[in-house]
Amino acid sequence: LTPEEVETLTEYTRKTRLRMPSILALTTGMRRGEVFAIRWLDIDLDGAALTVNQSLEQTKDGLRFKEPKSKRSRRRITLSPLTVEALRRHKVAQMKERMALGLGRNDAGLVFTTLEGGTIKPNIFTKEFQRIAKRAKLAGVSFHTLRHTHITQLLRDGENVKVISERAGHSSVATTLDLYGHVLPGMQEAAALKVDAAWGEALSE
Repeated sequence: LTPEEVETLTEYTRKTRLRMPSILALTTGMRRGEVFAIRWLDIDLDGAALTVNQSLEQTKDGLRFKEPKSKRSRRRITLSPLTVEALRRHKVAQMKERMALGLGRNDAGLVFTTLEGGTIKPNIFTKEFQRIAKRAKLAGVSFHTLRHTHITQLLRDGENVKVISERAGHSSVATTLDLYGHVLPGMQEAAALKVDAAWGEALSE
């Protein structure tokens, strides 16, 4: 997604239960199942980080929490200041909502729940997200697009590929490069210009 498309999506998800999961996916690159399995005890707001410890899977037999996709999928992700602030607001809003419904505190529970406090069904969320994206005229955009956007943007910004691979929870750096190699051609041009900037004067005749 372009910055303009992100802004459009943010506007269309405002005041909906889609907004905060979308922000988390966009700013961390987490997978859908990881987003809906995250618990408050997995998040250190003061330390601006979260730990991916489990994933939510929807099967024909129902919902189940499972181990992350791979060993490297169990990871610690540093959060941006904007993400931390958004999570703080979400936590307060969730607490107020739960108190109003008589559900009590939820400090150790799931970060994202249904209005009744239950586990969100990922497939239903996905359909609602795609409906909103269609209304926003963002053709072909899915919830997974947010993860893709996060990783692609970091690559374009010149972030270290190992760092990106760790944030994404890929099994190896090679996996990241295989999946996102299409981003690299433009980066090669930028790298060539950096070479001239560093050594151009010394190498010129």
